[in-house]
Amino acid sequence: MEKKSLVTILTATRNRASLIHRCIESIQKQTYRNYEHIIIDGDSEDNTEEVVKSYNDSQIKYIKLSEYGPEVQMRAGFEASRGSLIAFLDDDDEYLPEKIEKQVAAIEHLPVDYGMVYCWMTYYRNDDPNTPIKIHCPKYHGWVKDVAVAENRISGTPTLLVRREIIEKIGGVYQDSHCGLPGADVHLATRICSVCKVECMPESLVKVYVAHGKKRLSDTVDKEFFRNSIRFHQCFLDDYPEVFVKNPKRSNYHLYYLTRFYFKLGDYKNGFVSFGKLLRTCPSFIQLRNVLAALLLRK
Repeated sequence: MEKKSLVTILTATRNRASLIHRCIESIQKQTYRNYEHIIIDGDSEDNTEEVVKSYNDSQIKYIKLSEYGPEVQMRAGFEASRGSLIAFLDDDDEYLPEKIEKQVAAIEHLPVDYGMVYCWMTYYRNDDPNTPIKIHCPKYHGWVKDVAVAENRISGTPTLLVRREIIEKIGGVYQDSHCGLPGADVHLATRICSVCKVECMPESLVKVYVAHGKKRLSDTVDKEFFRNSIRFHQCFLDDYPEVFVKNPKRSNYHLYYLTRFYFKLGDYKNGFVSFGKLLRTCPSFIQLRNVLAALLLRK
């Protein structure tokens, strides 16, 4: 009998003792059984460790760190992993039972130049887990680097299943934090799409929960959020210039949000510089209206 590939599922957590049970139990219910679930706790101050260890599950590897943040936690988790396939699940979300099985079957039947399979994901309110809010359902496949660079089109990290050698090729799960925390997941998917073909499974196999009253690890607020968001959009313009030289209009998404966030910070000089670049790539009265609206609505 052919030995099944070992899948590593990485979960970063911090102070989520009241939520992490959903994540753990959805993995325990997977129809695909050859997995390890690595939970990286970023210095939780609640009883997260007690909750995780109460499952007494040999397939869970719990790592407690004295620091926290997606970059340091995911690096520690990947270094401790053994799987030839890598998946991710946020500590407040869940997989459908056949998620891993279907994705493993898909990636193992694809040519080796396909390094990732992703699926769709459905959003729910935490207080209403049976009523979908929306489904994120992109359909891009093959070489999609230019699309991934131009705009956030590929699904979030909980939908991904990636060959280990691809993660190693791009320098790790989080290469560094220069893109800003709000965009770390997007940047990861883009880096993957830059080095291999990807396949889409047109099926929602992940449930993502919002409005549960707790912040995600990557959340920031107010001015810090705007600064990090500027870093996120600027890093794409800096890291993938060849995409925008080939097709300048692909920069519109990033230039538009750079303009908005600079305005929200009151940095009108850089805001209008970004706006000028935006109008050169996409001269439009609609763009002018949208950006001016962002300026007038600045808090």
